[in-house]
Amino acid sequence: MATAMAHNGPNRRLSRPSPAIVALAVLGLIGVTYSTLCPIGLRPHLAGANQERFVAYAVLGAVVSRAAGRRWLAATAIVVGLALGLEAAQALAPGRHATLPDAMVKALGGVLGCGLAQLAYPVRRLMALLERHAELGAKETALRVVAVGRRPTLVTGARPQAAEEA
Repeated sequence: MATAMAHNGPNRRLSRPSPAIVALAVLGLIGVTYSTLCPIGLRPHLAGANQERFVAYAVLGAVVSRAAGRRWLAATAIVVGLALGLEAAQALAPGRHATLPDAMVKALGGVLGCGLAQLAYPVRRLMALLERHAELGAKETALRVVAVGRRPTLVTGARPQAAEEA
């Protein structure tokens, strides 16, 4: 069985998502497909219809985005395509109807979920850098943000010592 590998540094894009996250994304896709196409009486009702649609696709977008890793654009396209495709397929299901506003609510939820999941990458990196800074000791080091390439990077260095007067 393949295991997820964590890569650091320049090879971090080679890492693969956890099989559990991929399985969760597939189960989410199956669940959303069932809820969208099943007869209305078999669909779970937890809140208002638009709130259910939005939250379901936001969670699905977040899970699919995490399973896709850094391929956020592909994950977003999959979720939006699924929202539009399943809404169109409702026109073929007896007792269901397809409307553009429903599809837009689903697509917007999916896009928001994908965006929030992708926001976790830089936040996690920033938290790790702040933790490393705390381990080094704030008294011995100075912390400053510099631009390296396209993204800001935290740099630690020795604090300048005041010149002693003789």
